[in-house]
Amino acid sequence: MSLRGDWLLHKAKRDHLKSSVAASFARPSRQGDELAPDKFPDSSRVSVQQLTNSRLVTLVPKTETDRHVVLFHGGAYRVRGFDSHRDWMVYLADQLQLKVTYIDFPLSPEFTVETTVPETLVAYDQLVAQFPTDRFAFLGDSAGGGLALVILQQLRDRQQPLPVGTVLVSPWADLEMSDTELARREVNDPELPLTVMQHVAAEYAGQLPLDHPWVSPVFGDLQQLGRIGLFYGTTELLVPDYDQLFAELREAEGTTVEVFALKNMMHDYLLWLNLPESKRTFSYLQALFE
Repeated sequence: MSLRGDWLLHKAKRDHLKSSVAASFARPSRQGDELAPDKFPDSSRVSVQQLTNSRLVTLVPKTETDRHVVLFHGGAYRVRGFDSHRDWMVYLADQLQLKVTYIDFPLSPEFTVETTVPETLVAYDQLVAQFPTDRFAFLGDSAGGGLALVILQQLRDRQQPLPVGTVLVSPWADLEMSDTELARREVNDPELPLTVMQHVAAEYAGQLPLDHPWVSPVFGDLQQLGRIGLFYGTTELLVPDYDQLFAELREAEGTTVEVFALKNMMHDYLLWLNLPESKRTFSYLQALFE
């Protein structure tokens, strides 16, 4: 772990980050919009396509490119995108010369998975229609990583082209969270509140069981999903679920997976853009297009 990562872990424990995360999940705010065009350094390069209960926010680099990242944001299917997600988009466009589209999908508790998954598919179809010659890569963090996996499975089932590759950072792919080791690991996780996450998972699932593949894609068919990079921190309570996901992906025909377990890093460490580990993750994403 880098010195910055060590400082971040100490700071998260000192500042009681877990309590703040629990509060934001329990009472999600709908005030403010960190992905509004006027929040970007150059709003002239930002376009917004409004859909029924979602939208597409696209940032293009200064030079023309067909390399296009699709961002599925984290926040427990509950919280709107953060300023960190906007910072990622700016970094990818300005430093790596990638086009980036953020899918602002329907959130719980207003909606459940039975709205979120179909409307995210519609949004992606709209994006492909808008940029028919682009090559796409998926980036999903936390809940967005789980949703990215669901969309991969749906594209395969519909016999649509898959992205050139997918980066999953701390993906929440098992909302059942039944592994008994999770409770023990929560003590050392400075960020994720297990009980609150279990409540949030049940609300997002709605009438579907928690092991339904739309809710928990680890229980779905993981074959023929292309190239996947799985990144997570070793302090996370969800490590047993990542281990299970990796094992399932590794055995799936037509799916190749690389795993990166980053020592002492926190859940969704990518939210802290200036970490060396975050920069290396973005470099991996860029290399998917090569």
